[in-house]
Amino acid sequence: MRANGIAAGWFETRRRGTLRWWDGTQWTDRIAVRGRETTLSDDRAAVRRQLLLCEIVLAAVLVGAILIAFWGAMPVVVVRPVIVAAGTALVIVPFLIAQQLRLVTLPARRRGVPESRPGASRPR
Repeated sequence: MRANGIAAGWFETRRRGTLRWWDGTQWTDRIAVRGRETTLSDDRAAVRRQLLLCEIVLAAVLVGAILIAFWGAMPVVVVRPVIVAAGTALVIVPFLIAQQLRLVTLPARRRGVPESRPGASRPR
């Protein structure tokens, strides 16, 4: 069965390297990330684990840089950029990851790709 004349198949999402399965009537939870098939929930869990690991490493770098600055092992001028970069990354990385998780659910904005909402019209 086809909705809007679009057959079932894999279609690009707005996240690079990720395809999502259209069953002919609606979007399913099946996705393919760089050729490996999985589900949206499994992909979200894997991304969250990677985010947690990234946040732990960044926090360790930040704490280490602050301790080095306090102990005077290196001049503050040398350590300050590390502190600023690690602190900024701790704030920004979760937002970037959240955006990537949102983009995987959205179909690409291309002709022939079904809309995410039934009956939505796309400007041509």
